[in-house]
Amino acid sequence: MKKQNLLGAIALTTVAAAAAGATQAQQYTVNHSAVGGSTVQAAATVASEIKLAAPANKGVLGLAVTPSKSAILPGGNSILTFTLQGGHTFGTNLTPGAIVAGGTCAPTTTISSGGLAADSTVSFLISGLGGCNNANPILAAIPAQLANTTSALNVATTFKTELGTAIDGGSASLNNVVKFAPAFKVTVTADTVTTAATLASGFKALTADVALGTVVVSVAANSKGIDDVTRVAVNADVTKADFKFVGTQTTKGVTLKYDATAVPTTGLLSVANPVTLPGVITAVAGGDPIAASTYTVDTTLTVDAAYNAPAATGAQSLQSITREGTTYLIPWVASGTLAVSSGNATVIRISNIGTGTSGAVSAELLTSSTGVAPSTSLINLSSGIAKNGELIITGQSLQTAFGADFGRGDVRLTVEAQPATLITRRFIQNVANGSLTEVSLGRSAGGVEPQN
Repeated sequence: MKKQNLLGAIALTTVAAAAAGATQAQQYTVNHSAVGGSTVQAAATVASEIKLAAPANKGVLGLAVTPSKSAILPGGNSILTFTLQGGHTFGTNLTPGAIVAGGTCAPTTTISSGGLAADSTVSFLISGLGGCNNANPILAAIPAQLANTTSALNVATTFKTELGTAIDGGSASLNNVVKFAPAFKVTVTADTVTTAATLASGFKALTADVALGTVVVSVAANSKGIDDVTRVAVNADVTKADFKFVGTQTTKGVTLKYDATAVPTTGLLSVANPVTLPGVITAVAGGDPIAASTYTVDTTLTVDAAYNAPAATGAQSLQSITREGTTYLIPWVASGTLAVSSGNATVIRISNIGTGTSGAVSAELLTSSTGVAPSTSLINLSSGIAKNGELIITGQSLQTAFGADFGRGDVRLTVEAQPATLITRRFIQNVANGSLTEVSLGRSAGGVEPQN
């Protein structure tokens, strides 16, 4: 009986201890710390273009493992484990000195497992935690070596007794200790004031506004590495920009240039220190007839040797150069597909009563009931309308030109000719019997209904 009473007493003591522990166990946290010798003492954003070579890719993470306010840490041995996530490693063999004394928290430390340069996990055997508490966290200076510039460096931790019992919640993590973002960005914005070859000049001169767009090279102050996160990307790290213009350009027709100081070019234009320039792309007339054309610019940056060259932007749209003429805004045009299902088709008739062949006829899709994206450039419908000839445009021909069933949409038509030389009408045709009903054409680009 005495043996049974003794065992019962032991069992009660164990239960009481477990219950006391359950009420105390909350959750420790892991956060940044300005630990001496650490180079990353707060969340850092590193330029994704940096070269992964020493010293830029090697640094030291300053971390604080802070017990909860009610935590009672064990007097015996405990195991504190740090794991670097995102594919990154320590890059340097750890020593027990990675656990740094601070305030009243000065534990005795040895390395239990891991911690080699090629590892990403290290476990410390720690004792003497009596002076560690919510106001005096366990401090660590953990070396890190970046393995890539795509996966954020996170730190996961576990805190257990030597026998594996969770201490103060048992685990915590700190995300985005180091994350990555581009330091260099090229933004192209198309100009919105029409640039056109003028009718009066025989399409040899341009309208007053010759800007086709702007190019802005911006530099974000992201770190050049984790060896010193206060060393950041600056404008001077972009040493040159190459602009490749695509569109109809000829020596005596039209050429494009970057900024008023640049030499006109029909191909690749190199500009040093582009961030110090206005960045306006302009058109220059050369004396020959200017073709209507869509223009793009592809930008390639040359950067400081600390970085890998960012990828070229690819073709980005500038404003198109048009030819002056007559523009009609036509609402609620039915596509060919919708005409079949609804029984009513849109027909637009443009007649040329001028003394010669008109210029080209083009279209732009402005809105769509089916979600087709608006046109980003002129869609050619005809190279011109012969003298005393006509051009018939239908919902089906527009659907074919736009390459998609746009349902009902608003369409802008442009004819390279003076309004007085054109007669333009819009009809609704009954698909079943072919009868035509004339309806409002819409309005001109000037905002009034045409009176042809």
